[in-house]
Amino acid sequence: MKNTFRKGLALLMALCLLVPLFGISVLAENAEDLPIDYQFKDVEVPDNDGAQALSAGMTNDPYSSQQWNLEMIGMGQAWQSGLTGKGVRVAVIDTGVYTNTNDFGDGRLEAGKNLVSETASTNDTRGHGTFVAGLIGAEKDNGVGIAGVAPGVTIVPIKTSNDGSTADGVSAQAIRAAVDEFHCDVINYSSGSKALMSGVKDAVNYAVSKGTIVVCSTGNDGNTSLYYPGALEATIGVGSVDKSMVRSSFSHNNRSIFVVAPGEDSTSLGLGSGSVRTASGTSYSAPLVAGLAALLKEAHPEMNTNDFKAILQSSCKDLGEAGYDYEYGWGLIQAPEAIKAAATYFGTEVPDIPDTPEMEPEPEPGEGWTIWELFNFNWLREFFQNIIRSLFKGWSPNLTF
Repeated sequence: MKNTFRKGLALLMALCLLVPLFGISVLAENAEDLPIDYQFKDVEVPDNDGAQALSAGMTNDPYSSQQWNLEMIGMGQAWQSGLTGKGVRVAVIDTGVYTNTNDFGDGRLEAGKNLVSETASTNDTRGHGTFVAGLIGAEKDNGVGIAGVAPGVTIVPIKTSNDGSTADGVSAQAIRAAVDEFHCDVINYSSGSKALMSGVKDAVNYAVSKGTIVVCSTGNDGNTSLYYPGALEATIGVGSVDKSMVRSSFSHNNRSIFVVAPGEDSTSLGLGSGSVRTASGTSYSAPLVAGLAALLKEAHPEMNTNDFKAILQSSCKDLGEAGYDYEYGWGLIQAPEAIKAAATYFGTEVPDIPDTPEMEPEPEPGEGWTIWELFNFNWLREFFQNIIRSLFKGWSPNLTF
Protein backbone atom coordinates (compact mmCIF):
# COMPACT_ATOMS: atom_id res chain seq x y z
CA MET A 1 0.00 0.00 0.00
CA LYS A 2 2.87 2.35 0.92
CA ASN A 3 4.68 1.63 -2.35
CA THR A 4 1.53 2.30 -4.38
CA PHE A 5 1.02 5.59 -2.55
CA ARG A 6 4.63 6.60 -3.15
CA LYS A 7 4.45 5.78 -6.85
CA GLY A 8 1.27 7.80 -7.18
CA LEU A 9 2.81 10.73 -5.35
CA ALA A 10 5.92 10.55 -7.54
CA LEU A 11 3.80 10.64 -10.69
CA LEU A 12 1.84 13.61 -9.40
CA MET A 13 5.05 15.49 -8.58
CA ALA A 14 6.47 14.73 -12.02
CA LEU A 15 3.35 16.14 -13.65
CA CYS A 16 3.39 19.26 -11.47
CA LEU A 17 7.00 19.94 -12.46
CA LEU A 18 7.04 18.97 -16.12
CA VAL A 19 3.63 20.06 -17.43
CA PRO A 20 4.39 23.79 -17.06
CA LEU A 21 7.86 23.31 -18.55
CA PHE A 22 6.83 21.42 -21.65
CA GLY A 23 3.25 22.42 -22.32
CA ILE A 24 2.24 18.77 -22.25
CA SER A 25 -1.43 18.10 -22.75
CA VAL A 26 -3.16 14.83 -21.95
CA LEU A 27 -5.86 14.92 -24.55
CA ALA A 28 -9.31 13.46 -24.56
CA GLU A 29 -9.84 9.76 -25.17
CA ASN A 30 -10.39 10.12 -28.91
CA ALA A 31 -7.64 12.69 -29.56
CA GLU A 32 -4.84 11.88 -32.00
CA ASP A 33 -1.18 11.38 -31.37
CA LEU A 34 -0.13 13.99 -33.90
CA PRO A 35 3.07 13.99 -35.97
CA ILE A 36 5.41 16.83 -35.05
CA ASP A 37 4.57 18.88 -38.14
CA TYR A 38 0.87 18.85 -37.19
CA GLN A 39 1.46 20.05 -33.62
CA PHE A 40 0.53 23.68 -34.19
CA LYS A 41 0.60 26.31 -31.48
CA ASP A 42 -1.49 29.39 -32.14
CA VAL A 43 0.31 32.68 -31.58
CA GLU A 44 -1.71 35.18 -29.60
CA VAL A 45 -2.81 38.21 -31.60
CA PRO A 46 -1.11 41.26 -30.05
CA ASP A 47 -2.77 44.59 -29.32
CA ASN A 48 -1.58 47.66 -31.21
CA ASP A 49 1.40 48.29 -28.93
CA GLY A 50 2.35 44.63 -29.03
CA ALA A 51 2.03 44.53 -32.82
CA GLN A 52 4.42 47.46 -33.15
CA ALA A 53 6.92 45.73 -30.89
CA LEU A 54 6.64 42.44 -32.76
CA SER A 55 7.03 44.05 -36.16
CA ALA A 56 10.54 45.31 -35.37
CA GLY A 57 11.90 42.76 -37.81
CA MET A 58 12.86 42.59 -41.49
CA THR A 59 9.43 43.76 -42.71
CA ASN A 60 6.44 45.67 -41.34
CA ASP A 61 4.48 42.44 -40.97
CA PRO A 62 3.40 42.07 -37.32
CA TYR A 63 5.23 38.78 -36.70
CA SER A 64 8.37 39.54 -38.69
CA SER A 65 10.55 39.56 -35.58
CA GLN A 66 9.58 35.93 -34.95
CA GLN A 67 10.82 34.83 -38.38
CA TRP A 68 14.31 33.91 -37.23
CA ASN A 69 14.33 31.30 -39.96
CA LEU A 70 14.27 33.94 -42.70
CA GLU A 71 16.94 35.95 -40.92
CA MET A 72 19.19 32.88 -40.76
CA ILE A 73 19.07 32.39 -44.53
CA GLY A 74 19.61 36.09 -45.27
CA MET A 75 16.22 37.12 -46.63
CA GLY A 76 16.60 40.74 -45.49
CA GLN A 77 19.63 41.00 -47.77
CA ALA A 78 18.23 38.82 -50.57
CA TRP A 79 15.14 41.02 -50.98
CA GLN A 80 17.47 43.95 -51.74
CA SER A 81 17.96 42.29 -55.14
CA GLY A 82 14.37 43.18 -56.01
CA LEU A 83 13.48 39.54 -56.59
CA THR A 84 10.10 38.40 -55.23
CA GLY A 85 9.29 35.38 -57.39
CA LYS A 86 6.81 37.40 -59.45
CA GLY A 87 5.50 35.41 -62.40
CA VAL A 88 6.73 32.11 -60.93
CA ARG A 89 4.14 29.43 -60.19
CA VAL A 90 4.62 27.18 -57.16
CA ALA A 91 2.47 24.09 -56.56
CA VAL A 92 1.82 23.23 -52.92
CA ILE A 93 0.91 19.53 -52.89
CA ASP A 94 -0.59 19.21 -49.45
CA THR A 95 -3.81 19.58 -47.40
CA GLY A 96 -4.90 22.62 -49.40
CA VAL A 97 -4.58 26.29 -48.46
CA TYR A 98 -6.99 28.24 -46.25
CA THR A 99 -9.23 30.05 -48.72
CA ASN A 100 -9.90 33.21 -46.71
CA THR A 101 -6.35 34.07 -45.72
CA ASN A 102 -5.58 37.72 -46.43
CA ASP A 103 -1.80 37.41 -46.70
CA PHE A 104 -1.34 36.50 -50.37
CA GLY A 105 -2.44 39.61 -52.23
CA ASP A 106 -4.86 39.78 -55.13
CA GLY A 107 -4.71 36.88 -57.56
CA ARG A 108 -1.67 35.14 -56.09
CA LEU A 109 -3.62 32.25 -54.56
CA GLU A 110 -5.25 30.21 -57.31
CA ALA A 111 -8.12 27.75 -56.94
CA GLY A 112 -5.88 24.77 -57.71
CA LYS A 113 -7.26 21.24 -57.68
CA ASN A 114 -8.81 18.86 -55.16
CA LEU A 115 -7.77 15.21 -55.61
CA VAL A 116 -9.34 14.04 -52.35
CA SER A 117 -13.03 14.54 -53.05
CA GLU A 118 -15.34 15.51 -55.88
CA THR A 119 -15.67 19.07 -54.61
CA ALA A 120 -13.61 21.72 -56.34
CA SER A 121 -12.62 23.44 -53.10
CA THR A 122 -8.98 23.23 -51.99
CA ASN A 123 -9.71 24.90 -48.66
CA ASP A 124 -7.45 23.70 -45.87
CA THR A 125 -9.13 22.55 -42.66
CA ARG A 126 -6.01 21.05 -41.08
CA GLY A 127 -3.45 23.81 -41.48
CA HIS A 128 -0.41 22.00 -42.87
CA GLY A 129 -0.68 23.23 -46.46
CA THR A 130 -1.51 26.77 -45.33
CA PHE A 131 1.56 26.85 -43.10
CA VAL A 132 3.73 25.64 -46.00
CA ALA A 133 2.25 28.15 -48.44
CA GLY A 134 2.83 31.02 -46.03
CA LEU A 135 6.52 30.21 -45.70
CA ILE A 136 6.86 30.15 -49.48
CA GLY A 137 4.88 33.19 -50.51
CA ALA A 138 3.04 35.21 -47.84
CA GLU A 139 2.79 38.88 -48.78
CA LYS A 140 5.63 41.09 -47.57
CA ASP A 141 5.22 44.53 -45.97
CA ASN A 142 1.42 44.46 -45.99
CA GLY A 143 1.06 44.77 -42.23
CA VAL A 144 -0.53 41.32 -41.98
CA GLY A 145 0.84 38.09 -40.53
CA ILE A 146 4.30 37.20 -41.84
CA ALA A 147 6.40 37.42 -45.00
CA GLY A 148 7.25 34.48 -47.24
CA VAL A 149 10.58 33.88 -48.93
CA ALA A 150 9.11 34.69 -52.35
CA PRO A 151 6.31 37.20 -51.65
CA GLY A 152 5.42 37.65 -55.31
CA VAL A 153 4.86 34.03 -56.37
CA THR A 154 1.58 32.51 -57.47
CA ILE A 155 0.53 29.69 -55.16
CA VAL A 156 -1.29 26.71 -56.71
CA PRO A 157 -2.76 24.41 -54.04
CA ILE A 158 -3.20 20.79 -55.09
CA LYS A 159 -5.06 19.03 -52.32
CA THR A 160 -4.02 15.40 -51.88
CA SER A 161 -4.99 14.89 -48.25
CA ASN A 162 -7.26 16.06 -45.46
CA ASP A 163 -5.08 14.79 -42.63
CA GLY A 164 -1.61 14.02 -44.00
CA SER A 165 -2.34 10.55 -45.36
CA THR A 166 -2.43 10.26 -49.15
CA ALA A 167 -4.03 7.48 -51.15
CA ASP A 168 -1.83 5.46 -53.47
CA GLY A 169 -1.62 6.98 -56.93
CA VAL A 170 -2.79 10.44 -55.84
CA SER A 171 0.72 11.83 -55.33
CA ALA A 172 1.79 10.95 -58.86
CA GLN A 173 -1.44 12.43 -60.20
CA ALA A 174 -0.80 15.65 -58.28
CA ILE A 175 2.77 16.03 -59.56
CA ARG A 176 1.64 15.57 -63.16
CA ALA A 177 -1.25 17.99 -62.69
CA ALA A 178 1.16 20.62 -61.35
CA VAL A 179 3.16 20.35 -64.56
CA ASP A 180 0.56 19.70 -67.26
CA GLU A 181 -2.53 21.52 -65.97
CA PHE A 182 -1.05 24.36 -63.95
CA HIS A 183 2.36 24.82 -65.60
CA CYS A 184 4.15 25.18 -62.27
CA ASP A 185 7.84 26.07 -62.17
CA VAL A 186 8.39 24.70 -58.67
CA ILE A 187 6.65 21.98 -56.65
CA ASN A 188 6.77 21.82 -52.86
CA TYR A 189 6.01 18.36 -51.49
CA SER A 190 6.11 18.46 -47.68
CA SER A 191 5.06 14.88 -47.07
CA GLY A 192 6.30 11.39 -47.79
CA SER A 193 6.26 7.69 -47.02
CA LYS A 194 8.81 4.95 -46.48
CA ALA A 195 7.33 3.05 -49.41
CA LEU A 196 7.64 4.58 -52.85
CA MET A 197 4.05 5.06 -53.95
CA SER A 198 2.78 3.98 -57.32
CA GLY A 199 3.99 6.12 -60.22
CA VAL A 200 5.72 8.76 -58.04
CA LYS A 201 9.24 8.21 -59.38
CA ASP A 202 8.04 8.42 -62.98
CA ALA A 203 5.99 11.52 -62.17
CA VAL A 204 8.95 13.26 -60.53
CA ASN A 205 11.23 12.40 -63.44
CA TYR A 206 8.57 13.70 -65.83
CA ALA A 207 8.29 16.99 -63.92
CA VAL A 208 12.05 17.44 -63.87
CA SER A 209 12.26 16.72 -67.61
CA LYS A 210 9.84 19.59 -68.15
CA GLY A 211 12.03 22.00 -66.16
CA THR A 212 10.03 21.90 -62.93
CA ILE A 213 12.01 21.80 -59.69
CA VAL A 214 10.63 19.42 -57.04
CA VAL A 215 11.51 20.28 -53.42
CA CYS A 216 10.64 17.77 -50.69
CA SER A 217 10.72 17.25 -46.95
CA THR A 218 12.71 14.22 -45.78
CA GLY A 219 10.91 12.92 -42.68
CA ASN A 220 10.70 13.74 -38.98
CA ASP A 221 11.81 10.53 -37.26
CA GLY A 222 15.35 11.72 -36.54
CA ASN A 223 16.95 8.52 -37.84
CA THR A 224 18.35 7.04 -41.06
CA SER A 225 15.02 6.04 -42.65
CA LEU A 226 14.42 7.16 -46.21
CA TYR A 227 11.16 8.89 -47.10
CA TYR A 228 9.89 9.26 -50.65
CA PRO A 229 9.74 11.23 -52.86
CA GLY A 230 12.37 13.22 -50.93
CA ALA A 231 14.87 10.34 -51.24
CA LEU A 232 14.65 10.33 -55.03
CA GLU A 233 17.76 11.69 -56.74
CA ALA A 234 15.70 13.96 -59.00
CA THR A 235 14.26 15.91 -56.04
CA ILE A 236 15.81 18.43 -53.67
CA GLY A 237 15.56 16.77 -50.25
CA VAL A 238 15.68 19.21 -47.33
CA GLY A 239 16.68 18.57 -43.72
CA SER A 240 16.27 20.91 -40.75
CA VAL A 241 18.48 22.89 -38.38
CA ASP A 242 17.67 24.73 -35.16
CA LYS A 243 18.52 28.28 -34.06
CA SER A 244 22.11 27.22 -33.37
CA MET A 245 22.50 25.83 -36.91
CA VAL A 246 22.62 22.33 -35.47
CA ARG A 247 20.71 19.46 -37.04
CA SER A 248 17.22 19.30 -35.51
CA SER A 249 16.52 16.26 -33.37
CA PHE A 250 13.79 15.14 -35.78
CA SER A 251 15.81 15.68 -38.97
CA HIS A 252 17.15 12.59 -40.73
CA ASN A 253 20.70 11.44 -41.36
CA ASN A 254 20.94 9.82 -44.79
CA ARG A 255 21.52 10.37 -48.49
CA SER A 256 18.14 12.11 -49.00
CA ILE A 257 19.47 15.32 -47.41
CA PHE A 258 20.71 17.59 -50.19
CA VAL A 259 20.64 20.82 -48.16
CA VAL A 260 19.24 22.03 -44.84
CA ALA A 261 17.16 25.03 -43.83
CA PRO A 262 15.62 26.20 -40.55
CA GLY A 263 12.58 24.07 -39.75
CA GLU A 264 12.28 24.29 -36.00
CA ASP A 265 9.86 26.63 -34.19
CA SER A 266 8.82 28.15 -37.50
CA THR A 267 6.15 30.85 -37.64
CA SER A 268 3.62 30.91 -40.47
CA LEU A 269 -0.04 31.32 -41.36
CA GLY A 270 -2.89 29.72 -39.45
CA LEU A 271 -6.50 28.92 -40.26
CA GLY A 272 -7.98 32.37 -39.95
CA SER A 273 -7.65 35.81 -41.47
CA GLY A 274 -4.33 37.16 -40.20
CA SER A 275 -3.84 34.28 -37.75
CA VAL A 276 -0.35 32.93 -37.10
CA ARG A 277 0.99 29.66 -35.69
CA THR A 278 4.26 27.99 -34.85
CA ALA A 279 5.30 24.43 -35.71
CA SER A 280 8.37 22.30 -36.48
CA GLY A 281 9.39 19.72 -39.06
CA THR A 282 11.23 19.24 -42.33
CA SER A 283 7.82 20.03 -43.80
CA TYR A 284 8.70 23.62 -42.94
CA SER A 285 12.35 23.70 -43.96
CA ALA A 286 11.52 22.50 -47.48
CA PRO A 287 9.28 25.54 -48.31
CA LEU A 288 12.22 27.89 -47.69
CA VAL A 289 14.16 26.07 -50.40
CA ALA A 290 11.11 26.08 -52.69
CA GLY A 291 10.80 29.84 -52.14
CA LEU A 292 14.47 30.32 -52.97
CA ALA A 293 14.02 28.29 -56.15
CA ALA A 294 11.16 30.64 -57.10
CA LEU A 295 13.34 33.73 -56.59
CA LEU A 296 16.05 32.27 -58.83
CA LYS A 297 13.46 31.16 -61.42
CA GLU A 298 12.27 34.76 -61.69
CA ALA A 299 15.79 35.91 -62.53
CA HIS A 300 16.69 32.84 -64.61
CA PRO A 301 13.58 31.13 -66.03
CA GLU A 302 15.77 28.59 -67.82
CA MET A 303 17.08 27.19 -64.52
CA ASN A 304 16.43 23.45 -64.18
CA THR A 305 17.00 21.02 -61.31
CA ASN A 306 20.64 20.32 -62.15
CA ASP A 307 21.33 24.04 -62.38
CA PHE A 308 19.66 24.65 -59.02
CA LYS A 309 21.61 21.85 -57.38
CA ALA A 310 24.90 23.27 -58.68
CA ILE A 311 23.99 26.75 -57.43
CA LEU A 312 23.04 25.44 -54.00
CA GLN A 313 26.21 23.37 -53.78
CA SER A 314 28.36 26.46 -54.44
CA SER A 315 26.45 28.87 -52.18
CA CYS A 316 25.42 26.98 -49.04
CA LYS A 317 27.08 27.49 -45.67
CA ASP A 318 28.98 24.29 -44.94
CA LEU A 319 27.95 22.66 -41.66
CA GLY A 320 29.10 19.43 -40.04
CA GLU A 321 31.85 17.57 -41.87
CA ALA A 322 33.65 19.45 -44.62
CA GLY A 323 31.83 19.12 -47.91
CA TYR A 324 28.81 16.87 -48.30
CA ASP A 325 27.56 14.80 -45.37
CA TYR A 326 24.35 12.96 -44.51
CA GLU A 327 23.35 15.27 -41.65
CA TYR A 328 23.52 18.62 -43.47
CA GLY A 329 23.90 17.72 -47.13
CA TRP A 330 25.80 20.55 -48.83
CA GLY A 331 24.91 22.84 -45.94
CA LEU A 332 22.55 25.63 -44.92
CA ILE A 333 20.94 27.62 -47.73
CA GLN A 334 22.00 31.28 -47.94
CA ALA A 335 19.69 33.31 -50.16
CA PRO A 336 21.95 36.28 -51.04
CA GLU A 337 24.85 33.99 -51.87
CA ALA A 338 22.56 31.81 -54.01
CA ILE A 339 21.26 34.83 -55.93
CA LYS A 340 24.82 35.96 -56.70
CA ALA A 341 25.97 32.41 -57.48
CA ALA A 342 23.07 32.01 -59.93
CA ALA A 343 24.03 35.23 -61.72
CA THR A 344 27.61 33.99 -62.05
CA TYR A 345 26.40 30.56 -63.17
CA PHE A 346 24.22 32.01 -65.93
CA GLY A 347 26.64 34.80 -66.89
CA THR A 348 24.42 37.74 -65.93
CA GLU A 349 25.17 40.83 -63.85
CA VAL A 350 25.77 39.96 -60.21
CA PRO A 351 23.44 41.97 -57.91
CA ASP A 352 25.18 44.28 -55.45
CA ILE A 353 23.63 42.89 -52.26
CA PRO A 354 25.19 42.08 -48.89
CA ASP A 355 25.99 38.51 -47.89
CA THR A 356 24.03 36.71 -45.20
CA PRO A 357 25.09 38.18 -41.85
CA GLU A 358 26.36 35.91 -39.11
CA MET A 359 23.67 35.17 -36.55
CA GLU A 360 24.45 35.15 -32.86
CA PRO A 361 24.43 31.49 -31.74
CA GLU A 362 22.07 30.38 -29.00
CA PRO A 363 23.91 30.58 -25.64
CA GLU A 364 25.05 27.38 -24.00
CA PRO A 365 23.49 26.33 -20.68
CA GLY A 366 24.88 28.42 -17.84
CA GLU A 367 25.58 31.49 -19.98
CA GLY A 368 22.81 33.70 -18.66
CA TRP A 369 20.10 31.10 -19.13
CA THR A 370 17.11 30.91 -16.82
CA ILE A 371 15.76 27.51 -15.77
CA TRP A 372 12.85 28.00 -18.18
CA GLU A 373 15.12 28.69 -21.14
CA LEU A 374 17.32 25.74 -20.22
CA PHE A 375 14.38 23.39 -20.73
CA ASN A 376 14.00 24.59 -24.33
CA PHE A 377 17.00 22.47 -25.30
CA ASN A 378 15.71 19.70 -27.53
CA TRP A 379 17.72 16.87 -26.02
CA LEU A 380 16.53 17.72 -22.50
CA ARG A 381 12.97 18.19 -23.64
CA GLU A 382 12.97 14.84 -25.42
CA PHE A 383 14.58 13.13 -22.40
CA PHE A 384 11.76 14.18 -20.08
CA GLN A 385 9.11 13.55 -22.70
CA ASN A 386 10.29 9.96 -22.98
CA ILE A 387 10.20 9.60 -19.20
CA ILE A 388 6.61 10.78 -19.09
CA ARG A 389 5.59 8.52 -21.97
CA SER A 390 7.10 5.57 -20.11
CA LEU A 391 5.41 6.49 -16.83
CA PHE A 392 2.01 6.75 -18.44
CA LYS A 393 2.30 3.91 -20.92
CA GLY A 394 -0.99 2.06 -20.84
CA TRP A 395 -2.76 4.86 -18.94
CA SER A 396 -3.13 7.33 -21.78
CA PRO A 397 -1.91 6.23 -25.21
CA ASN A 398 -2.87 9.64 -26.63
CA LEU A 399 -0.40 11.73 -24.61
CA THR A 400 0.91 14.37 -27.02
CA PHE A 401 3.40 17.20 -26.94
